[in-house]
Amino acid sequence: MSWNPWKKLQRHGSKSYLVQRQDEIVLEKHVSKLEQLENTTKKLYKDAKKYEDCILEANRTEKKMTSDLSNSMLCHEEEKLRELLEEWHSYISQVNAFDEDLVLVTRRTVVEPMKKFQGVFLQIEECEKARQKVQKLQEKEKTGPNIVKLEAARQNLANLEEDFKAQDRLLKSELPLLNEGRIDYFQPCLEALIKAQVEHSGNSVNLFAETIPSLKNGTDLTEMELRQQQNQRFAQIHALSIVGES
Repeated sequence: MSWNPWKKLQRHGSKSYLVQRQDEIVLEKHVSKLEQLENTTKKLYKDAKKYEDCILEANRTEKKMTSDLSNSMLCHEEEKLRELLEEWHSYISQVNAFDEDLVLVTRRTVVEPMKKFQGVFLQIEECEKARQKVQKLQEKEKTGPNIVKLEAARQNLANLEEDFKAQDRLLKSELPLLNEGRIDYFQPCLEALIKAQVEHSGNSVNLFAETIPSLKNGTDLTEMELRQQQNQRFAQIHALSIVGES
């Protein structure tokens, strides 16, 4: 929130404002909390949008990678490798539906609620502008050099004073409620996203087992043993005379 309604009031230093200083301090604390809440909301909104893009981009990239490998000469010459790549490509193509579902849930549970929540800050800012307008008019009542302008300011002040008092009461009563209710708003959104991620992971694992059966018949080596095996093969390749020094 780029606005702070009390900075301007503090510069004037007048004691005749409609809002008492004690009330200003209380409201200023709520405004400060609200600024932090708005910044958090904006960051969460942007991060959720990036998260959506990353999910879809990862699927597109992996699909292209499996397609390129499947069409390479290496897979044409090695039947087992070709079968593995075909299964992998089939998995990526089918898991895309789960990815799209996760993106949709992310949009509905985080992106759209955060966008809607940001609208609250705009409404509060409009409310604060109405307050500031009355503050300026009351300042003119004391310092305006022109009598005609002064009378016009007094008339405007009389017309706006009731609205000012209503807006003042609204801010004092609703800002604390908004700050206190932030958890009740955010937590269900994030819980829904986490549940969707868990469901996405479970569906992906089940699909993986169904579409890539060749891995079930593969080696039972541990990760450490596989790594050692790969290092040995790499050392053998590197020892070939046709491989240059790196």
